Amino acid sequence: MATPKDYKGGSFGYDTAKSEPSSSDNVDLDELLRSIDKELGDFEAVHAPDLLDYDIYEDIFGAKKENDTRVSPKHVSKQRNSFQSSDIMMQETRAIPAVGRPKEPSPISNAGVVATKNDVGRQRPHAAGGPNRIPAAKSDGGKAQNKRSPENRGGEKRKFRLTGVRYILFVFIVSFFLACVAWLSANDVFALNKPEITATVTIPQNFTMRQVANELKKAGIIEYKLLFRIFGAIAGADKKIDPGMYKLTSELDYRAIVTQMQAGSSDEVVKITIPEGKTLTEIFALLEEKRVVSAAKLKDAAANYDFSYKFLDSSTLGNEKRLEGYLFPDTYEFYIGETASSAIKKFLDNFDSKVTEDMYSQAKKLGYSMSDVIKIASLVEKESANASESSKIASVIYNRLKSSSFPYLQIDATVQYALPERKAKLTNKDLEVDSPYNTYKHKGLPPTAIANPGINSIKAALNPASTNYYYYALHKNGSHSFFTSSSDFDKFVSSADYGG
Repeated sequence: MATPKDYKGGSFGYDTAKSEPSSSDNVDLDELLRSIDKELGDFEAVHAPDLLDYDIYEDIFGAKKENDTRVSPKHVSKQRNSFQSSDIMMQETRAIPAVGRPKEPSPISNAGVVATKNDVGRQRPHAAGGPNRIPAAKSDGGKAQNKRSPENRGGEKRKFRLTGVRYILFVFIVSFFLACVAWLSANDVFALNKPEITATVTIPQNFTMRQVANELKKAGIIEYKLLFRIFGAIAGADKKIDPGMYKLTSELDYRAIVTQMQAGSSDEVVKITIPEGKTLTEIFALLEEKRVVSAAKLKDAAANYDFSYKFLDSSTLGNEKRLEGYLFPDTYEFYIGETASSAIKKFLDNFDSKVTEDMYSQAKKLGYSMSDVIKIASLVEKESANASESSKIASVIYNRLKSSSFPYLQIDATVQYALPERKAKLTNKDLEVDSPYNTYKHKGLPPTAIANPGINSIKAALNPASTNYYYYALHKNGSHSFFTSSSDFDKFVSSADYGG
């Protein structure tokens, strides 16, 4: 068998003089393998990374050439250029694996294990432990693992395993525990099997849901404060509950509790009469005074709550005065602590029931929208001394709106609405107030109604008297006098009968 020669700057190959077998080849196999191992080790350290191609290097040394830390890129490039010119050299180099792959099976140790051709060929060069050293097993990551023999397994830590009956028992216990929690929670949420308790709960201004839950728990209405707060967060209860006093029972479920605190306590009802001609601000102040709901909440709802009625335009959202004229004057019953939207809806429902389809048709015949008719009705409401003259005042307003000679309505009530507070008598300075509601300075109708008219004023606005009047002035007897010309009007104002 041929062995590699040391490389000394010349060619590299096998000793051709020993290519034929002779009697000297009959040497001990173990000694021969040790000799080969030494030769290959020396060769691997110096030349093999430079000369062997990928496949041969991996077969002999059991490593990928590009990942081997022993290979220096600089050294590889120099040696590769030096040996590319020799075809014979490469052929002899490729013959090297034959050294580690004897064609006949041979015993390699005293342990009685016979190594096959492939077994010997695939062994890596032996380390200090000798040719019989068993390589360490590798994990998938390429790192050696220390596998214990069956005899040594008694010292290992046993892994925890929950199987069979124990696992089923564990699942049953957990399921039972969760079922108990769910049942107790359901009892509280849905008011099942709870002792009957009735209590009065007070919700303060600027409350938090933590405070609400504490009050309900203290009163015995609920059992689990955290559970109620979670429900409140999901249901948006903080935006639905209003401050106030509420009479509640433990028979109410969570949803009913929130609803009850919206509508107020059923046994606390207040009756309020709203006179004709009151403004939105005055009505809201009255409801706050009677502890129905705060004026601030009412104004917010009036501006931002999108009430669904055909006489309202959603494009006007953002200004509470958009509801001016639609809070129908009447007597109402409100809950103490009622929600703002619920209280306002009572006014709007009443207005919707009073204004019929025939009224809408009449407004269309006049050439005006219902919104404009309500504005005119509010002017009539504030200017009329009595119901008998309402239709005449309405005729003056329509006559002026239709005439190019009278672009300004010049109605004192609109100036009063623009002022911070109502005055007994307007001054010339007041008539100069800068406001879109000042009909002495702005043409046509004001932006909204200036009060909430009653049904008589609405009917007068829908059915104005047929007149040629363009002026009216207050008589000292409390009624109004009407005029067709400015000269007659000025003469009356200068007389002793004028009551303005």
